Amino acid sequence: MRWILAVTLAALLGGCADDPTDPEAFATFVVEVGGEVFRVEVATGEQAQALEERRTSGIRGVVSGTLRAGDGGFNAPWSWHLDAATVEAADLSIELCDGRPSMVEADLEYWTRTVKLFCPWGAKVVARE
Repeated sequence: MRWILAVTLAALLGGCADDPTDPEAFATFVVEVGGEVFRVEVATGEQAQALEERRTSGIRGVVSGTLRAGDGGFNAPWSWHLDAATVEAADLSIELCDGRPSMVEADLEYWTRTVKLFCPWGAKVVARE
């Protein structure tokens, strides 16, 4: 009985230790580029913090990641998404992966099999969902 009580108490206290100022892991952000929007999901608080800083500053730059087929459950109406573990905010990237969401959609096989990355220049994080 004491063991069950100890495990239950530890679980409850562990849940209370979260710092409410830390960004959420697995947050979703809306990114605008070239008048089009797409959504990215991030896997860590560090990624969320980097995108949140971009959002609040209004600075345009590169939001990049590895392309995956399917909307991932968050990037509709597009039939692709960025792998959450690979999303990052950068100042620069190679030209090969620059584009608009509609360009990826129009030639999804080329983008996912050959380019494999999406890193639009001039991307602006406009919202956190």
